[in-house]
Amino acid sequence: AGFAGAGGALGPLVVGFLLTEWWIFPAYWWGSAFLVNVVTATIVLIAVTIYSPRSRDTESTPLDPFGATLSIVGFASLLYAIIEGPSKGWSSGEVTGAFVLAAVSLVGFVLWELRQEHPMLPMNYFRNRGFQLGTGVITFAFMIMFGFFFLLTQFLQFVRGYSPLDAGVATLPLAAALVAVSPRSAALGERFGPANVMTGGFVFLVIGLLVMATVDASTSYLVIAVGMVILGMGMGVTVAPGTGSIMSTVPLNKAGVGSAVNDTTREVGGALGIAILGSITNAAYRDEFDEGMLAALPDEAGDVVGESIGGAVAVAGQAPPGVGDALVAEAGDAYTSAFHISLTAAAVLAAIVGIVVFIAGRGYRPAPPADAQPLDAIDRT
Repeated sequence: AGFAGAGGALGPLVVGFLLTEWWIFPAYWWGSAFLVNVVTATIVLIAVTIYSPRSRDTESTPLDPFGATLSIVGFASLLYAIIEGPSKGWSSGEVTGAFVLAAVSLVGFVLWELRQEHPMLPMNYFRNRGFQLGTGVITFAFMIMFGFFFLLTQFLQFVRGYSPLDAGVATLPLAAALVAVSPRSAALGERFGPANVMTGGFVFLVIGLLVMATVDASTSYLVIAVGMVILGMGMGVTVAPGTGSIMSTVPLNKAGVGSAVNDTTREVGGALGIAILGSITNAAYRDEFDEGMLAALPDEAGDVVGESIGGAVAVAGQAPPGVGDALVAEAGDAYTSAFHISLTAAAVLAAIVGIVVFIAGRGYRPAPPADAQPLDAIDRT
């Protein structure tokens, strides 16, 4: 969890550096934000190939291409429907069809995995309360965090006028708090119980989100930093025990499966968070924008402006100075209102999840798997 926070801080900094003219360095093409990861992935791939030990799994588990295809189609369809719902209409044939395809594919994935001798995702693990708690907590925590970062980046750049590099630097308090708190959450879990600690983490998330739901273009950065520190602390004491709950429920020779589930729940939660909070923001932004100003624009420009605040800023850059300034101001006000609505919705979600975790996890203590061995008995060669 700590390294996830460190990676989350490093990404915006690197991309901000590439896209911002700074000192003697030019601003690079926006596509460099993606290409830099080709280099990173290549280095990691080589390092893993050379240094990674072989799996301790006693079984040679075959791949499951059909199950993987069902999961990809299901989640891709679900995300497409959520993202396109506000613009195409929730009852449109395209969105409804995507929801139906998602439901069929994901139900089919579960049924397929239940029938397999070597499933990609062993469904029987979900019968364990610790596994349920861990996957649920991590999914919802990263749903909130990824969605928050997605919205915050636009708020900092388009409403407060930060450069990409400034925006990356501005998010450091959250990552620093996550890195500092995560390693200490294990001791808290042992003392108070993981469910209580995870519940406390969601309390911090609620407070941090409500703080951030009050900021606007004129708010002191100190208030923003405090809100992000609270959010980072909440993530730190939530995600690490969630990971521990997952890993403590799988046999040692299946630790790779537990780790994969842990990572997958982060990515699924993150993708859903961006889609859901992004859709809420998009719909609220359209509702808050002055209809008269939109109607006064040419049809194509009006569509771009109504699509996002980034589109509004782009159109304003090509408009006469007075018109452009008014357009940027109106877009900033509309996005700020939408930002507040989305973060308030996220706070309500965090509160509900925290209550569920507290009730469902009452009395839960992770137990070592049946085939666990003392650390000094494990062959480390």
